[in-house]
Amino acid sequence: MNFHQIGILFLQGALVVLLIFFLFRLRKKQGIGLLFACLGLFQFMQVFLSSTIYVEITDNLLVSPGSSVLFTATLFAILIIYIKEEASETRKIIYALLIVNIIMSLLILIFSWSIEEHSTYNPFNVSTVLFDNNAWALFVGGLALFLDSLLIIIIYEFISRHLSTVFFQIFITMLIVVSFDTLFFSIVAFWNFDNLSVIITSGLISKGVFAIFYSILFYLYLKFIETNENGTHYFKIKDVFHTQTYKQKFELARLEAIKTSEEVKLNEAKYRTLTNISPVGVFHTRVDGFTTFVNPRWCEISGLSKDEALGNGWMQAVHPDDIEIIKKGWELATVQKRKSQTQYRFLLKDGTIKWVLGLAVPELNSKNEIIGYVGTITDITDLKIYQQEQIILKEKAEESNRLKSAFLANMSHEIRTPMNGILGFSDLLKNANISNEEQQNYIRIIEKSGTRMLNIINDIINISKIESGLMEIILEEMNINEQIEYIYTFFKPEVEAKGIKFSFKNGLPADESIIKVDREKFISILTNLIKNAIKYSEKGSIEFGYVKKKEFLEFYVKDTGIGIPEERQKAIFERFIQADIEDKMARQGAGLGLAISKAYIELLGGKLWVESKKNQGSNFYFTIPYSNNINEITLTVSAEKEENKFKNLKILIVEDDEISKFLIDTILEEIDCIILHATNGIEAVEMCRNNPDINLILMDIKMPIMDGYEATRQIRKFNKDVIIVAQTAFALTGDDEKSVEAGCNEHLSKPISKQELFSIIQRYFAK
Repeated sequence: MNFHQIGILFLQGALVVLLIFFLFRLRKKQGIGLLFACLGLFQFMQVFLSSTIYVEITDNLLVSPGSSVLFTATLFAILIIYIKEEASETRKIIYALLIVNIIMSLLILIFSWSIEEHSTYNPFNVSTVLFDNNAWALFVGGLALFLDSLLIIIIYEFISRHLSTVFFQIFITMLIVVSFDTLFFSIVAFWNFDNLSVIITSGLISKGVFAIFYSILFYLYLKFIETNENGTHYFKIKDVFHTQTYKQKFELARLEAIKTSEEVKLNEAKYRTLTNISPVGVFHTRVDGFTTFVNPRWCEISGLSKDEALGNGWMQAVHPDDIEIIKKGWELATVQKRKSQTQYRFLLKDGTIKWVLGLAVPELNSKNEIIGYVGTITDITDLKIYQQEQIILKEKAEESNRLKSAFLANMSHEIRTPMNGILGFSDLLKNANISNEEQQNYIRIIEKSGTRMLNIINDIINISKIESGLMEIILEEMNINEQIEYIYTFFKPEVEAKGIKFSFKNGLPADESIIKVDREKFISILTNLIKNAIKYSEKGSIEFGYVKKKEFLEFYVKDTGIGIPEERQKAIFERFIQADIEDKMARQGAGLGLAISKAYIELLGGKLWVESKKNQGSNFYFTIPYSNNINEITLTVSAEKEENKFKNLKILIVEDDEISKFLIDTILEEIDCIILHATNGIEAVEMCRNNPDINLILMDIKMPIMDGYEATRQIRKFNKDVIIVAQTAFALTGDDEKSVEAGCNEHLSKPISKQELFSIIQRYFAK
């Protein structure tokens, strides 16, 4: 063991560390540039030494002073800069050293070109190999230093979150980094050396020892010398720049002292004037949030007087749901000594809600301690309302475009498919060589495709009539039992051909089975439901029929088919919604049948719903009013006036969208009613408090300030009887349940159908 060389190495390390510490302390006066320059010099020296001098400590243990002493010290210097200075300073030195290493390696390489020239005087017989090796080592060392620096930051941040002892944070970080550096640098720089394994082993041991040595020195330096005090002058360097700066500061301070008294008074007057005329609310608090000053605009926004706002009284204006948000933001800003910026709500005494943007900046004393906050509040209610309106409009537009695109795509498919059959087989019929049997088969296909095309066109026409309110309801007498048996007989061959059991049940005796109903629409409804049951059933059974329940007949169609997932059960009844829902079995159909059936049933005064589970079949139910003593009448829904049915109704329309509000107003002109309006949930609640005789509330769900769900819950606290109908532009699964849970009686999906609305009004208010 060569203890003499070991002592020299540690002496070298101690001197290098002292130089780094001295230059690092000088940063308070001279900046950190001197340390940067020193580390740049270290790079050249350590590469030169690593290619020229190796100290043999024991057999097969060679130590490079440049690599073990200088390079390891450079890495520790980068770490201490990162710990004590801003990350930007660390970034500067990392990139500076990388650029310097690359440029110096190029310069060394270029200098080597002169050695082989005949005109070059080379008294020491220096070989170009030395220059080439140094250039390559410097280039690789620069890359290694860059990677090492990144590792230092990443590993130190990770370890410091898991270990609280500074020494172990430094030691473990550097031990990992120097081990990586040894492997990377040795393999890349000396890959062609015969003793590469000796170089790697020696580097790991020597750099590991110096990692321990430097960790101890840097830990002691951070603990006892580089403390966290601010404003301490560690070195009193009196150069010409210091002297001139001192004189200038002294003269300025003397002049400032003369004007201080007058300027303080003037500034106070300006401050008061500015805060009094400020368009934003201004406040001042202690560090604990205790308010000591508010300006008139602050009081205007919050609805509190100055006396009410001072101290902790300002919290009574904050919305209860936002108090915790303000407290957490305030605590975080205080701990981190930074500004606080929060959006929250004021709940005024009259129930009005105002959105505000609160901004508070810390007020610091000479010791950089927070002694309070100065801040502002800005009324951003209009901005919030506008943002909500834009979101709603965007969602409505996107939903509308999505459904239109899906519907048009499906219509294109459904029309082109039968057209393909018609045109294709019509062309084949031109062939004179086809047999009579083939000819008849082609004709049947053309007829079937034509029927399918006609059904699609009829569905589109019917949907258009329903949307425009021109669908007629023609009531006439019909024997419901005979009609059920006829439908059973009609579908029986098709069902039994698939091997499915088919049955029906009548719920009325023969003498009570004559009812008043629109025969065509009733048959269309029941036929469509049975067709769907056949389409989506491959085995099992299909049963249909009806039972009498009070003033209604409840019809059902039950099958054991593929069933409907719960998340699709609402969507299948909506117009055009089904068109964009994926069907893995790819069954034909425009997706309008259930939408038309639902509209027909509502026109007849009934309801349609489904009970189903995936792969367990489906049960469809619908109701129609039961009456066998109504005179035959013909009515056109779009033209019929309902004023005689609903006398003196008082209806509150809660709607923030002007177009939707105008549509409902226009529809309700046909009945004798008093109409009130509200544009948000807060107004609706107040309107109900002031008008307890309101009969019906049409409640929009998506509104600014307070939505329809919350408004309904508030109204139900003092009025349990008023009929509330939720209306929304969205038709997602679960919306009905949310409305009922909030306290609504019914749920309407936009676009509002006149027939659906009148059906609900008739159900609750018809005399």
